[in-house]
Amino acid sequence: MTPEIECVEPVDDKVEPPSEIIESMNVDPDLSVNDDSDLSLDEPKTSSEETPTQISYPPGYPAREQREARLREKAIKLGEDPEKFMVITEKDKLDSIVFKDKMQTDARMCDYAKEGDEDPKEYMLMEVRDRLIGEEIIRRYNEEHGISSLWLDTDEEWKKTVNILQENGMYGKLLDH
Repeated sequence: MTPEIECVEPVDDKVEPPSEIIESMNVDPDLSVNDDSDLSLDEPKTSSEETPTQISYPPGYPAREQREARLREKAIKLGEDPEKFMVITEKDKLDSIVFKDKMQTDARMCDYAKEGDEDPKEYMLMEVRDRLIGEEIIRRYNEEHGISSLWLDTDEEWKKTVNILQENGMYGKLLDH
């Protein structure tokens, strides 16, 4: 027989970490957003900001200006305002953290839908803008930090994911370098 419990009061025994610890937990300060909730892709860096060392990319890797032009063209094709399309919001930055997983999930869903003779668009988690902006955020972060990891363009698993989405008309012709 279980003993009966009388008069239980909830106790908050969690200790809040000091503010210094919370601040140091922001691993990627460049992905945080200032008081403006929108940041434009067009904002130039000020001269007081530290500039990373120049890294060389393989032939065919598009320059930032080329990628921005491609994003603007895609916005026009989708019937959206290119200026609004190019604005990176706080939500976009947070979404970019799980961007690769979402893309791979969408690719798996395309395969699943094709096997069942269903429309893959019914199962997509991401919209075209989300995919484009997610890639651009990751590319810019890598560029600004001198990271030469080009998984978006060279990783075989990633290429497979993009190909699946392209075959199903879910990705568009974004990698037409």
